[in-house]
Amino acid sequence: MKLSIVTPSHNSARFIRETIKSVLSQQGNFYIEYIIVDNLSADGTKEIIEEFQSLLKNQHSSFGCLGIELIYLSGKDSGMYEAINKGFEQASGDIYAWINSDDIYLPGAFSAIVKVFDSYEDVHWLKGVTSYMTNETSIWKAGKCLLYTQDWINSGVYGREHYFIQQDSVFWRAWLWKKSGGIDINYKLAGDYFLWIKFSEFAPLITVKAWVSCFRSVKGQLSSDISGYMNEVEKISPSKSNANILLKLFFRFEQKLPNFVKKVIFKVIFDKHKFSLVLISSTGDIQRFMGKYYDVMSFVKSYDRK
Repeated sequence: MKLSIVTPSHNSARFIRETIKSVLSQQGNFYIEYIIVDNLSADGTKEIIEEFQSLLKNQHSSFGCLGIELIYLSGKDSGMYEAINKGFEQASGDIYAWINSDDIYLPGAFSAIVKVFDSYEDVHWLKGVTSYMTNETSIWKAGKCLLYTQDWINSGVYGREHYFIQQDSVFWRAWLWKKSGGIDINYKLAGDYFLWIKFSEFAPLITVKAWVSCFRSVKGQLSSDISGYMNEVEKISPSKSNANILLKLFFRFEQKLPNFVKKVIFKVIFDKHKFSLVLISSTGDIQRFMGKYYDVMSFVKSYDRK
């Protein structure tokens, strides 16, 4: 199996070395095609990328996987999403993902991802656990195992009424990208939200309880423009059904509601939805659980106590 990973970059010299290392150091029974699409950086980003290309070419760096190809594309683009589209136009792998030039993958991430795709032919896109790190690459907040349901993604609940689908820990089969048509480059901030809604037309998102990536909070990064992001979200998915409004109110006041009220709301908004989770143990054993939201979460909690 081959993983095609894309990184868009622009003046990314401060952190991109760590990002590249996190990709190239992955170990397992797979090939890596790593495509970096750079928007004419002038801060040393190009030199860092070429340094890694030279290391791979001269085999000064030993592979932990079956093989690695590092492709460097340089040219003017209109923004991150055009760069990502350009990268995947060059991709030849079975599994796709993108990681931004200040984030990292954790050791063992690709091995876990490949194991799930190999084990379950009906899994077409999945999401692992995202944690959060500082500028010094130390984790300040461990990620949570989050569950998703296909119709809520398609109706725009996640990222608006409910928690986000964090892009850095999402992987998908190549056919899904090609079927969706990629990201609309008219969006500058919420292209991921656009893509998830497109993906959800074709397949459910499966949660994998495995530590996959770390998102780095950096002052001035695009993701810090929450108001701009939400403005684009409203353009992508403007409808607000009664169900969406109920969800928003529930998630906001969940901790303050009496138990008997929660039970009624659970029945109304959760019981008809199915969620799917894959667990990978420290020994590599893999297990899948499907069911209602609170049944799946109870399973996760019982598993964590073992």
